[in-house]
Amino acid sequence: MKRTILVCVTAVALSGSAWAQDKSQKPAEPAAAADMTKFGPGARKPTNEKQTKKEVEEFFKLQEELGKKGDFEGMLASIDFPVYMATDDLKGVPEAKEYGREEYVAMMAPMYENMPKDVKLTHKYTISVLSDSLVSVIDDFTMTSGKQKVTGKNTSLLVKRDGKWKSKTMIEAGYGGMPGPEGASGGAKTPPEGKK
Repeated sequence: MKRTILVCVTAVALSGSAWAQDKSQKPAEPAAAADMTKFGPGARKPTNEKQTKKEVEEFFKLQEELGKKGDFEGMLASIDFPVYMATDDLKGVPEAKEYGREEYVAMMAPMYENMPKDVKLTHKYTISVLSDSLVSVIDDFTMTSGKQKVTGKNTSLLVKRDGKWKSKTMIEAGYGGMPGPEGASGGAKTPPEGKK
């Protein structure tokens, strides 16, 4: 019995001591507010917006030249795979998907190869520099082929990788659910590097 009383008294004494220690501890200080200049847009402001816009304009001039020459491999080299593409269908239902190189080639090569020879494109680019390696571009374009004339807009996100600008995201309305040319569903083979 004495032993039971001794154990109970000791337990009460120890728990009281622990409770007293808890009361003497100060509550933790609230975390300091994050320094918004150390990450995010505050830390990645463009250093030379004028130069970046000039580089992006050169990128699009090269794209136009590659298109005129029919250089599909050159066009592929200007994409940072995987590429993210978004569109909507004629009912306004959005679609978006990430494409690796092989899947992109299977989808786009037949369209590229069947492009009418008389197509003429004009572009007006609005470039928004987000950082020295991220740029958003809106393209107001006009496309004519024979007696057809189409105007529209598309947008893209370019990234600067290893010193070169490349397309990372492409967004254009109206292509969702569109049946592609024969083979566009995945039958096309990926051309070997450096070949058309």
